[in-house]
Amino acid sequence: MLYFAAILLKTWIGFVFLSCRKIVVGQPHADMMQNTKDTFILTMWHRNLLMAPKTLVSSKSYASLSSNHPDSKIGIIYARLTGATPVIGSGTGSASKRPIKNKNGAAAFRSLIRHLNNHICVWLTADIPPGPSCECGQGIIALARFSQKPIMPTAIRTQNEIIVEKAWDKFIIPKPFGKLVIAYGEPIHVPRHADDEMIETYRLKLEKNLNELHEKAESLLKG
Repeated sequence: MLYFAAILLKTWIGFVFLSCRKIVVGQPHADMMQNTKDTFILTMWHRNLLMAPKTLVSSKSYASLSSNHPDSKIGIIYARLTGATPVIGSGTGSASKRPIKNKNGAAAFRSLIRHLNNHICVWLTADIPPGPSCECGQGIIALARFSQKPIMPTAIRTQNEIIVEKAWDKFIIPKPFGKLVIAYGEPIHVPRHADDEMIETYRLKLEKNLNELHEKAESLLKG
């Protein structure tokens, strides 16, 4: 049943993508990803998760970080159907009021590093359940620091969307037709010697860049 649902989801997203008129922002950054021989970390806000595979450049292989929560099983199957290798594990957003459980975060982090060092790019969300939404976690900054791979901020929005207001991230379900904007930001390189203060600076920089990409996409959709 979950596999069938994931196939339907992939089919729906493909239909949405094909039916929309595309606008790409930051094409030089996309071209850089396409042409580089090195790997990178592609990220977006969690609310963009369904359309995330459509931001991936076709010349690369990818691993994706998937939560080990039971509700994420369909997402793991969906990732495999889109050609990504799921890595199971996650962190915990600062909005959580429950005791932090072992989410296999350390093992997942090591696995992502291995993928990045073996010609496989990584894509993951910058904010972490249960939120706050659009608040960048430190994990992605640490991943960039230890791997010495750049972070590529991205956003993808459609003109016709259903926004799940009750979801912690105001999750987006895209609908077909109209315009679709894919926005790529400038790569962010985190120095290996970055201390806690610098890590926070880069965390805020990535957060700002992702929000600006979303604002740019929304502006183009309204224009």
